[in-house]
Amino acid sequence: MSTVPRRPPSAKKIPVEVDIPASRLDEFDRAITALAAGERPRMDTLARDEGEIVRRARAALARIEAYPGTGQARRLVKCLAGLYNGEDYPVDLAELRALDTELANACLDYLNYDRLGKREVHKHLENGDRDLHRWFKRYDLLPRDS
Repeated sequence: MSTVPRRPPSAKKIPVEVDIPASRLDEFDRAITALAAGERPRMDTLARDEGEIVRRARAALARIEAYPGTGQARRLVKCLAGLYNGEDYPVDLAELRALDTELANACLDYLNYDRLGKREVHKHLENGDRDLHRWFKRYDLLPRDS
């Protein structure tokens, strides 16, 4: 079995020209900065690093818990209700479009953790089911068959 020798990475720089919409310039700058710094893209990190997934999920849940009482709270609680019991509390994911970026990302970060099946959402809350059901009641979220 022969192997092809690998050459060390080249320090040679290659000029690149890109046409992007002006509205995407900030996103492009962040991507180039991350690439130059050797940072892994967010989703790559989340796919590989369970510790990072857990850290982001805890921070996300803390953000979500802090919002009940605001205009976006009902959407956040509906997202948690869907994770708690999707059959009884179905969620239209299009509703997440109405959330500001930080809160939408919090929902996605928690969802990424939830897919691992480590612990149910209510087990992360200080008062467990009681907190969750209190939120359901506060925002008039009724199980599907009610």
